[in-house]
Amino acid sequence: MRIKRQLFRPGRRNLTTASFEAPLLFGLSTDGQGTLPWLAQNLSAIFTIALSAVLIAALAAVLYAIVRELRRNTIFLDPIDVPRALAARGFSPAVVAERLLDALLAMQRRAPTLKELRGVDASAALVDLQVPGRFSLQAIVRYIHRLLRIREVHVGGEITREGNDYELTLRSRDQRSVTIVGVRRSGDIGSLLAAAAEDVLRVVDPWILAHHYFAQETREQPPEFTRTLATLEHMLQHAPAAERPWALNMQGICLMQQRQLMQAIERFRDAVAAGPQLPFIHQNWANALDLMGRFDEARAHRVRALEIPARTANLIANGAINASLLHRHSQALALARRGLALEPESGWVWGAWGYVLFGLHRFEQAANACERSLASGARERYGSLPLAMAYAALGRPEKALAAALNEIERAGETEEALKGMGFARLAAGDARGAVANFDAALANAPGAGDAAYGRADALLALGELELALVHYERAVAVDPFYPQAHAGWAHALRALGRIEEAPARFAVAVRVDSAYAPAYRGWADTLQALGRNDEARPLLERAEAVERQNREPLSLR
Repeated sequence: MRIKRQLFRPGRRNLTTASFEAPLLFGLSTDGQGTLPWLAQNLSAIFTIALSAVLIAALAAVLYAIVRELRRNTIFLDPIDVPRALAARGFSPAVVAERLLDALLAMQRRAPTLKELRGVDASAALVDLQVPGRFSLQAIVRYIHRLLRIREVHVGGEITREGNDYELTLRSRDQRSVTIVGVRRSGDIGSLLAAAAEDVLRVVDPWILAHHYFAQETREQPPEFTRTLATLEHMLQHAPAAERPWALNMQGICLMQQRQLMQAIERFRDAVAAGPQLPFIHQNWANALDLMGRFDEARAHRVRALEIPARTANLIANGAINASLLHRHSQALALARRGLALEPESGWVWGAWGYVLFGLHRFEQAANACERSLASGARERYGSLPLAMAYAALGRPEKALAAALNEIERAGETEEALKGMGFARLAAGDARGAVANFDAALANAPGAGDAAYGRADALLALGELELALVHYERAVAVDPFYPQAHAGWAHALRALGRIEEAPARFAVAVRVDSAYAPAYRGWADTLQALGRNDEARPLLERAEAVERQNREPLSLR
């Protein structure tokens, strides 16, 4: 570029020409050197910049990974010393350590607990296998630990032969101390490692171990929960304060199943004090109050649980079930849809969707949702589903009985399982067997309004009219928002010859739940029997409209 300008004196007439080259990005001027050298120069510059960026990003990633590993609470599982005879069978020290780690991870995967039931600052440590001579990021971090003298915990030990059995002793050691983790003895190496994995899990993650024990001990009759409660006590002594509400809540559940209701309520009260924003504690507290017959207090705690915001799909699904139990069907529907939007493949959320649909009398769609939930494996991890009740309401007793039997086989004779069996037997025509199931369900949960009206339905089918009427009245006292209880009450009045009283009770049923078509039909039939056909006609039309509506599937959004 050529620029003419005056030099030194503005008044000077003669002009001097100055020449300079403006710097151009990436040397975009060829300077007369030709196209190929110019292109090579610029490509080289671009390559250098790109390579530098990649190396900087890689270095940053490595540094981030190292810092993350340094911040992790990791316990290192060392190779386990073994007798020569055992090593000759392929059980080398490294193999035994790997098998022990596999058993521990399998217990963690199978533990029937929601991931949300962990504190944000959960103290669970990671377990990493210590393999001498292996180069890895973890090996670098361990070298940094030793270099900086950062405390790290190792678990190791030895297997010895004691008579016909093997004895495995595990020890935990750090730079300051060595402690015995556990001593196990068994003639079978697989059983020995599975038992030893429990000892390691007690150190690493007592919360998961408590759920592992709970799943086993809940089937005992009567349940003692010896190992579960001992593990929870260990957790309360060693876990940080943020995890106290979860341990206290689970203690309350154990005490509730043992029918130590006052102690259970005290645990739930302590859990709420430690974690006031955890809705499931209020739900469990409500269950304990139901067992004591304090239904109004129980309802207040369920309402309180709904007032606490839930942010994850599974806890939102729990809220949907809770809202359905409170007969807040619009809120339940909104929560279930929100949960599905967050996790459309979650089996537990699909189970909650089935609960909500059942409460809305969408039985076909509810059964499909429950089947999808079970197919996803939710049955193995979470609570009961109303599948048997949905099939019973659809008049499919064979499927209802199969679903109820599967639930009892999986979870034992819980209130939900017994209730499902009661409705399945009633649909199959076994009213007397249904009465026995409903009695057992109500013994487990006196606040179950559906089990209460189910018992009355079974008594009505047996012709025990006066007794059925008494139990319908009790069902309404337990939960006045089940339309089935009011409609059954009206049918009992008709059967007793008190037909003039029946229309008023049917009117209560449709006022409680306008989507319950059998109440409209029963009301219309009663009015026709009284010769009031003009009044009956619109009720029949309404029943048909509601039935059509209930057959239409609800959208997921």
